[in-house]
Amino acid sequence: MKMRKRALTLMAQGHEIWLEKAKIEGGSVELALLYGHNMRADGIADPEKITPIVYSSDGTTLEPTMASKEDHHLMTFQVEKEGYYTAIIDLASIIFSRTKEGYQVGPRFKFKDVIYAGAFHQMAKRIVPIGDAGAYSGELVHGILEIVPKDIRCEVGSEVELNVSYEGKNLASAEVKAVSKKEGKEMALVTTDENGIAKVPIACEGEWMFLVRHRDPTKKVSEEYDESVFVSTLVMETRGAE
Repeated sequence: MKMRKRALTLMAQGHEIWLEKAKIEGGSVELALLYGHNMRADGIADPEKITPIVYSSDGTTLEPTMASKEDHHLMTFQVEKEGYYTAIIDLASIIFSRTKEGYQVGPRFKFKDVIYAGAFHQMAKRIVPIGDAGAYSGELVHGILEIVPKDIRCEVGSEVELNVSYEGKNLASAEVKAVSKKEGKEMALVTTDENGIAKVPIACEGEWMFLVRHRDPTKKVSEEYDESVFVSTLVMETRGAE
């Protein structure tokens, strides 16, 4: 129980959730939801706080199933049509309060000598092409903080263009962190321009996680938390990666 609490409180210090490809065969899709840092798993997200949904390119939604494994959750869904499917995992808000002893789970009124308290919201996203999906058209589909790629093609030696939005509006001056699963570390940190656009260089093959974090001090509750912190990840892979 103590180890699980420690893994949870690491979210306030930089841990995040993301979706990796587990298996895609025909119309059967399996994605692994992991929790950790820089695409290295460290703990597991609370299953009771997970809400999964899949958006299809024709506007319909699917309700995937979730199964808990030892170090990850498995998201599974079936598709009948070709096209692009956007898988989303929402992690319900968790409040962390920082005291002299470290981070605690719960609002500030529950603890003494609270230095800081924040409500943390996380979302993981992955776009899955099925069959002859045709041309990709990036658009907002879900979430208060979202990363939308201009194209899902990702090639070594090129740049990925990403649009970051908050509450449906382009988010300027947001830092987008790029992490290579192969390297297991941050490879680039790019700031969005006035239109919320970041162009991120891709230096090696494999899966890449793009992460953006946004703090909103206007979203606070007196005696509970001082601000809301939104963290969103998008995982893509280079062309030809298995």
